[in-house]
Amino acid sequence: MTSTDIPERAYNVLAYGFERKGLPIPTEPIRLRNFSVFFEQYGTARRFQEYDGVVLFQGVFEKFQRKTGTMSSYLHHQHDSDELDKRKKESALLLGKGGFICFLLTDPFIDHDDGRSFTGTDLVKYHLSYGHLFRHNFESRIAQVTPVINEFKRFLELFGAANSYFENYNNGLDVRPLAIFRGKNVGLLINRSEYFVPSLVPDARVDVVTEYLELLLDGVTAVHNKVHQTLPEWITTYRFEEEDALSTKKSDLLSQVAEIDRRFEELNKFKAALFHSGPELVADVSAILQAALGVKIDANDELREDIKLLGDDGTVIAVCEVKGINRGVRRENINQTDSHRDRSGFDAKFPAILIANTNIKSARSIAEKDQEIDAEQIRHAVNMHILVMRTIDLLGLLRIVLGREISQEGARSLVFQGVGWLRVSESRVEVLDGQ
Repeated sequence: MTSTDIPERAYNVLAYGFERKGLPIPTEPIRLRNFSVFFEQYGTARRFQEYDGVVLFQGVFEKFQRKTGTMSSYLHHQHDSDELDKRKKESALLLGKGGFICFLLTDPFIDHDDGRSFTGTDLVKYHLSYGHLFRHNFESRIAQVTPVINEFKRFLELFGAANSYFENYNNGLDVRPLAIFRGKNVGLLINRSEYFVPSLVPDARVDVVTEYLELLLDGVTAVHNKVHQTLPEWITTYRFEEEDALSTKKSDLLSQVAEIDRRFEELNKFKAALFHSGPELVADVSAILQAALGVKIDANDELREDIKLLGDDGTVIAVCEVKGINRGVRRENINQTDSHRDRSGFDAKFPAILIANTNIKSARSIAEKDQEIDAEQIRHAVNMHILVMRTIDLLGLLRIVLGREISQEGARSLVFQGVGWLRVSESRVEVLDGQ
């Protein structure tokens, strides 16, 4: 091998969320000598850093619709902040290990409308959010672009098209033009690992999607090999004084990211109480009660929806009925809680709690989940000396405990001493009696 030879490398590449552009997904991975492409739908549990590179289209995390009101039209915007934040972190880990991410620029950028800002609502926008790097839209799509990096020539000849162009005034940013139109940069390579490729959306046929990715990744992997040539091992034995400190700092930062990811997963498991029913809901509620109240849980009742709350000495301090229901709280749910208390051998004044995940199938948003409990049912709960909480109230209680607005001891007082409906909203906690 001569000094100018570039060693071949086989890349495992994720094609993420292609169905969001209306494209068919091949049933098998694309396997070529230098790369294999694996297709995963939007929201997959697979993580970006599990691969050597990721390819995705502009705009998969957001949606714009022009809607008409009574007097005028307006632009309706939605974006998936949870999925976006997760993929931001995974992109950083992918790039940190020497991988690449390739964004396919297929639409004009919509960054502002009627005083609203959308500059950070898609992953490609996030990866372009460098200081003094500006983007502008053409008045109409440009069908012919000129490659600056020759490895992209075959792809751009068939699929290249530009809706926008870039101006860089950041001298500290590693930016290389990838494609141009009349002297304007319409495609970029940033930091030797972030590819922004101006493109059409290919025809919705498996053979065309396959050709599209083969030509694209022929270019990306060839360039990535070139700019990330592996140094001979003997060269790495030369050390700068700061390398040890940098290695330690990098290890510490990766540990912090792993701990943050672990906490995100834990918080998301709490949120599952808004969706689950049956044994899964019991497990969710048990974990939240432990975190919010600082109590132990005994979930070993012969009936799977019955749990008991234990004090430090192991004695029962409250009984709890957990219900997943496709409607609001009803009288029968409150009566079942009272029966649970009686069956457990406690008198009618012993703390008893009904926690219900309500409107499981009908709710499609947090607002739809947050439905009032009927006043008649609240009064019945008061008469039966029972406290009712929806899972959204339970999560709210945990939220304010974690936010240190209330202590675990204060939360226990609310739960063990209250009867009626313990309602938790964004701004207040209150026990309602239905009057």
